[in-house]
Amino acid sequence: MSNLHLYVVETYHKEKEEAIISIKEEISSQELSMLDSAFRICGLYHRMTQIKNIVVENGESFKQYMRSENLKEIRRNNISPDRAIMLANKSVLNYATSIKTYIDMETRILKKNASQDDSLKSFEAICRFFYDNNMEYRFCVNFRNYIVHCEFPYSIYHESVDKGCEIICIKENLLQFDNWKHSKTDIQQMSDPVDLPALVDKMSSMIYALYIDFFRYFSEDILDGISTYGSFCRKYNVKAPAILRAEDREKIEGSRLQPLPVEELRTSFDLLRTNPKIDINIK
Repeated sequence: MSNLHLYVVETYHKEKEEAIISIKEEISSQELSMLDSAFRICGLYHRMTQIKNIVVENGESFKQYMRSENLKEIRRNNISPDRAIMLANKSVLNYATSIKTYIDMETRILKKNASQDDSLKSFEAICRFFYDNNMEYRFCVNFRNYIVHCEFPYSIYHESVDKGCEIICIKENLLQFDNWKHSKTDIQQMSDPVDLPALVDKMSSMIYALYIDFFRYFSEDILDGISTYGSFCRKYNVKAPAILRAEDREKIEGSRLQPLPVEELRTSFDLLRTNPKIDINIK
């Protein structure tokens, strides 16, 4: 079996036309390994972006479900009160679980992969700051434990002429849980019934802040990746490179084309630049 040959190629995409591929030069496996190292942040970018999006979308879905217009539509569609309550609890459980998953996932990734030694301590310090200064954060990080160890928040379905259909969470049920920690006082001060969807926007914004800050702990990887990729493009005079793998120099056609996750690297860099704790000088 012949050795695998690697080529850097330039790709051109014209509107409504097939991509045009121009072979530039053969490269070594060592050069490819060096290029691949430029994109080591991209796998982490995908994971954290996905869980961040899941949190935000779950929050929006919960808010949408609990809107009075949606509850009226549910009633018009003859959905039973029991099922309407179940769907409300399902939606808020998805949101609470995704929040816990985000925090656990970032903790695990920082322990294993972060390029800065104090990254986990810094992340935990931000979480403590949010906890100490935001009722929404305190409540939401304890909320999943309430559901798992005590009860679902929604158990009351109410219809009236003036308010229409309502699915209600009352403070008395929440306060049956013994491990709210600092959130117990917050709950006692909430209006009754408790407006859980009102907590979503601020909590989701804090998750987004944690997501932005995540890339700070990988600043060396991102900057090294940008530098390595830029040097590669300049060396081979390419703007949109890809790697072609061929078993035979004489039979390039049908060989496997490896695109590069350039957009993910650039987005990681852009997110890094939005962090006020990072100062990047571009020459």
